[in-house]
Order: sequence, then C-alpha cells, then structure tokens
Amino acid sequence: MTSYGKMNLLGMLLLPIAASVAALIVFGNNTPTLVTVFSLNLVPMLISGLVSALLLRGANRLGKGQGIALWPTLIPAALGAIWYLFRAVFPAEVAPGAEYIAAPQYLLMGVILLSVVAWLGCLIARRF
Repeated sequence: MTSYGKMNLLGMLLLPIAASVAALIVFGNNTPTLVTVFSLNLVPMLISGLVSALLLRGANRLGKGQGIALWPTLIPAALGAIWYLFRAVFPAEVAPGAEYIAAPQYLLMGVILLSVVAWLGCLIARRF
C-alpha cells in the first residue's frame, strides 16, 4: 500500500472516530448511540474512500494527480471532525446532538461534489 493509500484509509477512519469521540463527550457512555454515530458517519466516508481509491489507481499509473485524488476523503473528514469536536465543546442551545443525524447527509452531498471536482482535477492534471 502506498503512502497515498494509507492517507486515504486514515481519512476514512478519521471522521467516524472523531464523531464517536464527540458523541461520547455529549451523550456519555451510551453504546448504541456511539455505534449509530460511528456507522452513520462511516457511510459517506466509505463512498469517498472508494472514489479516492479509484482516482488514486489512475493517478498512480501516470504519476500525476495523487493529491487531488485524496480530496473526496480528506476534506470532508477534516471539516467534519473539526465540526463535531467544536460542537462537542460548544453544543447548540436549541437541539444539542441534532448534527449527529444531519451532518452525515451534508457530508454525503459534499463527498459527491468533491468527487466530481477531484475527477475533473485528475483529468486536467494527467493532461499536463
């Protein structure tokens, strides 16, 4: 496995683990809640990891665009982890914990958008 593949795998696991740690801070040691939060956040990251792996496969053949190929995984993972940990420290007053249900949906939309952008970026990188 290349270092880019390891970064892809790390990015895939970063968000569900950060979301589970934040849920542990907010909800306490409630196993069903932690498992649910982990699995809800794992779904968009598995999709982004698959897209990044496919883009990395093509990028490694030509030697160009590996960094761009990681965008669908690393950008949502970093932003999502920061958001969850921020909300664990400063919870919303109206509905604390609502982001654990809503955020994976928004992350999935971001993953799809970043997948298209990364695919186009990899195409451009390979041409030049």
